[in-house]
Amino acid sequence: MIVREREESFILIEQNCHGLLAEQIMDNWKEELFPETDLRQSVLTAIRLHDVGWAPFDRQPFWNDGKQAPYRFTDFPLLSKLVLYRHGIDTVEAVDPYAAMLCSEHYSHFVNRKDGEESAEFLEREESRRRRLSESMADFNLKLFHEHYALLQFGDNFSLYACVNEPGVSKENEHPFFVNGIPSPETLDGLPHHRLAIRFTDTEVIAVEDFPFESPFSVSYPYKEIPKQRISDIGFLKAYEETGTKRTDLQFVPMK
Repeated sequence: MIVREREESFILIEQNCHGLLAEQIMDNWKEELFPETDLRQSVLTAIRLHDVGWAPFDRQPFWNDGKQAPYRFTDFPLLSKLVLYRHGIDTVEAVDPYAAMLCSEHYSHFVNRKDGEESAEFLEREESRRRRLSESMADFNLKLFHEHYALLQFGDNFSLYACVNEPGVSKENEHPFFVNGIPSPETLDGLPHHRLAIRFTDTEVIAVEDFPFESPFSVSYPYKEIPKQRISDIGFLKAYEETGTKRTDLQFVPMK
């Protein structure tokens, strides 16, 4: 779950909805910056489904007693995350093996072998999965795979920027992940290898430096706003389930 805290409420965005937003964004990526367009749909599938493993958890999210707030994706218990990571990659593999390889690579970057036996087993299992799938593919290209993974990273980061920040936030109050911009992986040609500057220009517009998209475009994502008083009155899960969904509409434009 992506969580933003306000004075009187929590804003909650399901991880899988963040994935759907990431696909909306990356579907506008410049064609000349998209390596090997024959695999475009597989890459977009990976971007769309990269957090699908969170879906059943986010339908009934968890309350963090220690912080008196909903669990965020950043502080969710590790062993539970390993379960949902594996479930998510299994789900993607049933849809598109190449997309599953990209998601496997993605999750493996979030797990440290030193965090325990379960983490080491997860990494070994995913390395074996990627090897098995790559060997089953004719003409698998490792360099191209890393370029496609860079696109997944871009989609994840652009979508996270839109979700973890309050619409219209000032630069100095942005989430710490993005105060210095969006990382531009060195594996992807055609863009400067530095962090792309990004900022809200108002509550509905996000401006991006070295605009890597075909043209300005609009996207949206759903969220729930849960009043803190309602959580206190009836409990977090019941308050979450009874709350209706709202939408945030945004436009991405070149930075002037």
